[in-house]
Amino acid sequence: MFELAIHYPSDQVIVLSEIALAQDIPVRFLELIIAKLRKDGFVRSTRGQSGGYLIAKPPAQISIGEIFRCMEGTGVEINVNSQEITAISERSDAFIFKSLWQEARHAIAQVFDTKTLQDLIEKRKKIMSGFDYSI
Repeated sequence: MFELAIHYPSDQVIVLSEIALAQDIPVRFLELIIAKLRKDGFVRSTRGQSGGYLIAKPPAQISIGEIFRCMEGTGVEINVNSQEITAISERSDAFIFKSLWQEARHAIAQVFDTKTLQDLIEKRKKIMSGFDYSI
């Protein structure tokens, strides 16, 4: 997604081998990733000899959280069921750590949901502008 986002708003399609090389990802693995992203509407494809992929929406409209949920699912919720509540007095440490993990997951989700691909592109531009390639 990031590689496609970098090339936005160009209408020029990007081939998988180019993305794989730029992101150091095996093409076969990338095919699986792109298929899932395409199915969920993040990526558009063009077939044929000059075919390839484009990002389907502006990078500012795609949160990192959306991408993660697309790739990983909504995640395993940490639920406390009635049996666990009954056992809290016996296993209070387990409940405390489950609660901590739930807070951590919520905090991470907030960060990912508030950052977009455009935010990452802007961060990349700042970093890249600081490099001096002169010899």
